[in-house]
Amino acid sequence: EIQKRIAECKVDDLRRVQMVNQWCAGKDVLDFGCGFGGFLRGISSIAKNAVGVELSLTERKYLKSLSLTVEDSIDKYEEKFDVITLFHVFEHLSNPREWLNKFAEKIKRNGIIFIEVPNANDILLSFYDSKDFADFTYWSAHLYLYTHESLTKLIKDNGQFDIELEGQVQRYPLSNHLYWLAKHKPGGHKKWQIFNAEGLNNEYKKVLEKNFFCDTLFYRLRKKS
Repeated sequence: EIQKRIAECKVDDLRRVQMVNQWCAGKDVLDFGCGFGGFLRGISSIAKNAVGVELSLTERKYLKSLSLTVEDSIDKYEEKFDVITLFHVFEHLSNPREWLNKFAEKIKRNGIIFIEVPNANDILLSFYDSKDFADFTYWSAHLYLYTHESLTKLIKDNGQFDIELEGQVQRYPLSNHLYWLAKHKPGGHKKWQIFNAEGLNNEYKKVLEKNFFCDTLFYRLRKKS
């Protein structure tokens, strides 16, 4: 079961390492909500030091068996970090304003935070109006679902970070969306691979990006000096 979950996250873990490695090289990195540690293990060979925070005991025990440093609370780390990453974690945190303050305390001067969250304007929600996908998305563990506008406002109102990048990531291809609309369930990118042509997906992604319809928002923040 653990290996299956690790395999399911492999593509995203690799993408994330590639997206942030230039900022993590030789740095002290904290991956907040590290799960089974695919990203954490990937970035460990690049960073000066890479540690994690994970609430789930199962995940922590697994990562500690690999000799990785993982705690159940950010407050158990006395040091400050050059980089803090939150990949599909921030939407699970209650009191996000307080958490931004906490991250500001735990990051060094001019340090960087990467935040990746689901997009409330995902085209399946905001344009296709897929009830099945909405039921799939609006589950209890997602305490907040952010739009580009709402997350930007939250960060600017906090006032402790400059937004260096407001980007989008499309994690799932056209086949996944067609399958949701036709079959009302996930997994289309695996079952309808006939639509997984690179050119087709690249053009579809351009349309999504232009209209802020991608499934994921990606931010790079820098703590103000």
